[in-house]
Amino acid sequence: MANATRVSDLARGVYVGSYTGTTAAQNINVGFKPSAMIIWNRTDGDTVIFWSHAIETTYVAVTAAAATVSAVIAQVDNGTVLGFSLASDAVANENAKVYDFIAYQ
Repeated sequence: MANATRVSDLARGVYVGSYTGTTAAQNINVGFKPSAMIIWNRTDGDTVIFWSHAIETTYVAVTAAAATVSAVIAQVDNGTVLGFSLASDAVANENAKVYDFIAYQ
């Protein structure tokens, strides 16, 4: 289980943090199951990701051109992690890249 690094807690239900990609599936603990998130690749500055719980099997990645990526970002509440999971993916979970995100409850 990977813990996100909390950057700010401006209001209840909003979590501003970061995680490091592994390319392997991983769970990120934020203390609640997000309903929407904005994620960006801080290391390369080349990708912004928009995700909503309404459609867990895809997310929108904006790079040079917007693309819908078939990879799962899902809510997690398994007794250990309360947050979200990342699939084995080289866009939202690229190995050794640092991602900043805003998660909304």
